[in-house]
Amino acid sequence: MSLKAELRTQTGTGAARKARREGMIPVSLYGKDTEAVSLLINRREFEALLKAEGTNAVFDVEYDGKTQKVILHDYERAALKDEVYSVDLNAISADQKLQVEVPLHAVNVDSVKVGIVEVVINDILVETKPDSIPSHFEIDVEGMEIGDTKTVADLDKHAGVEVLLDPEEVVITVSAPTEEAEPVEDDEEAPEPEVIGEEAEESEEE
Repeated sequence: MSLKAELRTQTGTGAARKARREGMIPVSLYGKDTEAVSLLINRREFEALLKAEGTNAVFDVEYDGKTQKVILHDYERAALKDEVYSVDLNAISADQKLQVEVPLHAVNVDSVKVGIVEVVINDILVETKPDSIPSHFEIDVEGMEIGDTKTVADLDKHAGVEVLLDPEEVVITVSAPTEEAEPVEDDEEAPEPEVIGEEAEESEEE
């Protein structure tokens, strides 16, 4: 997958605001052996790529007559709009090994009728080449009961992907539901409040 980009010739807040109004996103591209460069990419194209590839997206960026393989390093959304505001990309090579965090998904959670499925570690740290990064890991929790656990060793295997966590580290548990304390009903009638000065007034009337 690739995105076309254009060199960003004007910098500053005003220029960035104008680019966003035109449907473009300011991009910072940098890398160990690559000169840092400022680009503009189409917002709709980037958001479609993000939706399809996820936060560990690896793709090619075409700009200024060259093509550079990149990995999504970070992106920021606008405070008041659900739109990507800016993007940071890391330049990489096809043979370069990367350390990235891959999301963990529990599947068949609805099959666990008693107990609460808790994902202890949401992201799994791995090392792999760019084209081998999994979009996510899955663990099937069907048949699990209260007290059962799943560990790193239960993760589905991916060729060329090294998981950088202890195989015995717990990633999913099933815990007992928390019981809410029932309110205690008080059948005794509360005494009527004493009116200060009432007895004194009655004595004066007598």
